[in-house]
Amino acid sequence: MDDKSVARRAAEVVERSQHTLARGDIDEYLTCFAQDAVVHDPAIPPMVGHAGLRQGIESFVQMFAKAEFLELKLFPVGRTVALKATLRFVTRNGKEGILESVDVFELNEDFKIYKGTAYWDPEPFMKLLQE
Repeated sequence: MDDKSVARRAAEVVERSQHTLARGDIDEYLTCFAQDAVVHDPAIPPMVGHAGLRQGIESFVQMFAKAEFLELKLFPVGRTVALKATLRFVTRNGKEGILESVDVFELNEDFKIYKGTAYWDPEPFMKLLQE
């Protein structure tokens, strides 16, 4: 597989992971990840493996009544994919907000995400949840 094909396939996996996350489909989301994946998010402790991912993502998804991407821009280089996302959401308590993040995902030889790091400011989001 040439470099462009590798990058394209990696981007497809990351894009699918993000759309399934926005839909709240945790089972499909986990199919994008290696069994021993580690994901770092500034709002919670690292999520390790499918069990840790499920626990962290379930608590995240339960906060939202609705979520949709306003922007999802991918920047693949080999098996590493950076993305810029803007997500519009409505919380379970009816509060509306926008979440912007930059995330970096690394994929293994099987095109499963084995490492993810999210970069965003959780403080405004947490304040919104407490209102």
